[in-house]
Amino acid sequence: MMASLSENTLKQYNTTFRLWWRFCFQTGISVYEATTEELIRFLHNIFETANLKYGSFNSHRSALSLILEPSVTDNPILNRFMKGLSKLRPAAPRYNATWDPNSLLQYAERLPNPLTLQELSRKLVTLLCLITGHRLQTIAKIKLSNFIYGEDAIQILIADPIKTSGRNQLQPTLHIPFFKEKRFLCCASALTEYIDRTSYLRHGQDTLFLSYRRPHLVASKQTLSRWVKEFLQAAGIDTSVFKAHSTRHSSTSAALRNGIAVDVICKTAGWSQRTATFAKFYNRPLVPPNEFARAVCNVSHSRHADLP
Repeated sequence: MMASLSENTLKQYNTTFRLWWRFCFQTGISVYEATTEELIRFLHNIFETANLKYGSFNSHRSALSLILEPSVTDNPILNRFMKGLSKLRPAAPRYNATWDPNSLLQYAERLPNPLTLQELSRKLVTLLCLITGHRLQTIAKIKLSNFIYGEDAIQILIADPIKTSGRNQLQPTLHIPFFKEKRFLCCASALTEYIDRTSYLRHGQDTLFLSYRRPHLVASKQTLSRWVKEFLQAAGIDTSVFKAHSTRHSSTSAALRNGIAVDVICKTAGWSQRTATFAKFYNRPLVPPNEFARAVCNVSHSRHADLP
C-alpha cells in the first residue's frame, strides 16, 4: 500500500499528518477513529488560519482518507463542506500570462562559445524543458542508456515512474531534433556536447545531469530547477513571478501560437488523455512529434549531419 504512493505524495501527506496529529492532541480526538464532524472542524480550523486554495484542502482530505474510515472521508456532509470550500477558495492558475520564449532563445544564441560546463548545464536543461514541454521531474530522470540516436533526432525513453505513470499509461518519449538553421539553439547538439564533456566525470553513472561542482553527483530535480531559474533570470525574465516550471506554460503556448494542434501539444507535453480527447473534439490533425520542438524554436526541418 505504501508503494502505491509516490515519494512526493508521501512528503505532501506528511504535512497533513503533522497538522492532524497536533489538532487531535489539542482537542482530544482519536487520530484513527475521528468522526466526519471532527474532520470538518479540522479543515475549518485550517480555513480560518491559513489562506490556502481548494487544492490544499482536497489534499488534506486525500491524506486522511488513508487512516480514517471510508464512511468518514466520503460522507455527504463532508462533500457539501468541500463544495463550499471550492466556492470560497477556488483553485486558480499560477500564472495569468506567460512569457515569450523568443527573449530566452535570443539570449541563448548570444552566449559565447565555447560555454563553461556551468553555462552549458543551465542552457541544456532549459532548452530540454522548453522544446519538450515536460516537467523537470521527467528531465531529471533522463538516462544515457535510454537514448536512441537517429539521423534527424535523438529519442529519449523515460523508463522510471513519473507523475503521470500508472496502469495502462504509456511512458513518455522525448523527441530532440537536430536544428541546422539555428545552430546555437540546437538542443540535440548541446546534448551530445554535454555528454562528451561529462564523460570523464561519470564513473559509470547513467543519469544524464551531473552537478558541475565536485564531487559531480547526480543533479536532483531541485538543482535542475535552480539552473533553469538562473538561466531565465540571465535572459531577462522576471523570476520573482515566473518559476522554472513556467517553461512548460511558455513552450506549449508558443507551440499553439505557431499552429500546432492542441491534441499534439497535450500528447507531447504528457497531459492526460481526457485533455487529449477534448482536443480531438476540435478535429485537429496530427503532425510528427518533432514539429512541436521546431515550432517552439521556429525553425524548419534539418539534418544534424549538416551541422558545422
